[in-house]
Amino acid sequence: MQREIPKVYDYEDLQKRIYQRWLNKKAFAAIPDERQNSYVIMMPLPNVTGALHMGHAMDNVMQDLLIRWHRMSGDNTLWMPGTDHAGIATQAVVEKRLFELEGKTRHDIGREALVARIWEWKDRYQHRIIEQLQRMGCSSDWDRIRFTMDRICTAAIRETFFSMFKDGLIYRGIRLVNWDCQLQTAVSDDEIVYEAVLGFFWHIRYPVIDPRPGEPESVVVATTRPETMLADTAVACHPEPERALAEQIEKVKHRLSMVHGKEKVSLEQELNNLLERKQTILPLLEQLVTMAQDGRQILLPLQERAIPLICDEWAKPELGSGCVKITPGHDPNDYDVWQRHHQNIDILNILNPDGTLNNNAGAYAGLDRFVAREKVITALETQGLMAKIEKRDVEIGHSDRSKT
Repeated sequence: MQREIPKVYDYEDLQKRIYQRWLNKKAFAAIPDERQNSYVIMMPLPNVTGALHMGHAMDNVMQDLLIRWHRMSGDNTLWMPGTDHAGIATQAVVEKRLFELEGKTRHDIGREALVARIWEWKDRYQHRIIEQLQRMGCSSDWDRIRFTMDRICTAAIRETFFSMFKDGLIYRGIRLVNWDCQLQTAVSDDEIVYEAVLGFFWHIRYPVIDPRPGEPESVVVATTRPETMLADTAVACHPEPERALAEQIEKVKHRLSMVHGKEKVSLEQELNNLLERKQTILPLLEQLVTMAQDGRQILLPLQERAIPLICDEWAKPELGSGCVKITPGHDPNDYDVWQRHHQNIDILNILNPDGTLNNNAGAYAGLDRFVAREKVITALETQGLMAKIEKRDVEIGHSDRSKT
């Protein structure tokens, strides 16, 4: 009996049968032998957050091309497959579905039930990812597939980290991290998205302790997050404000010589502002430098804590009052200042993992950070310590995972 040839090419059936034959014959298996030439690619592990996308398709096709070329050239060839946990992202996806489908949070179902659901998600999408790769014809050694949190990988990770710690190659230290208050985990710099939002610059007066005749009674600094002032450990002024202003003036003059039109008008205004600051603000900044060198202190409002006036180039004489508050526990630039002055200033953290304030915040302990902000602003205004409030567009970091 003759088999009728289909009029339309049925790739679904044919490709599936061919690929299954390859799997049955262990055509992609990599077995150590005596060959001198070997060739290995570790597949960049797809995250089990969902299905593969076009980027995976392009990347894996190129790897498959290289693997098949070396395999047919006689090299002992391994394409090592696997999948990655993407812990925070996978948790966020599972929690989102849990809320959308059942109206529940992870706190409603508990830790064990949430972990079980995440593993269930992983199993389902790992199977889907492997199926997608196989339908593309990827010639990985599927008997070797690993998941980054399986028993073998986690044992290897623990062994590696313990050995490195024992050899002094890794160590624990105080570090400033990006913290997601909703997911309650640290996130990397490339998982932070900065968005311009309508915000404010709050200009706050910090009283000088025991001011001498002719000295200022307070130092004004500006902040976009007034609640963080509760963790301030210093106020900084530039060590050479005259030089810094002169350099800025020369930069603007140079740019002025190269532009025309509206941009020139804007730069002329900037230059006039700098020249005016040289007359009005520079004398005060030079006085503050002398006070800082004498070891003078100022009073941190609301906390009634003495903190030092220091000199550091992070302060910009061309901006604001020319002084900046130093909050090492809550700002990366201030953290760098602390590392330069760690013998003279402290580092404080006022946040709990959930975004409420801890005991270091004094009377504001237990409040959510945004509630504390409003209370801090009110208290500063009541005590006459709020010099000015200025509307500004500010760049605020958001977690790419939780969007908070």
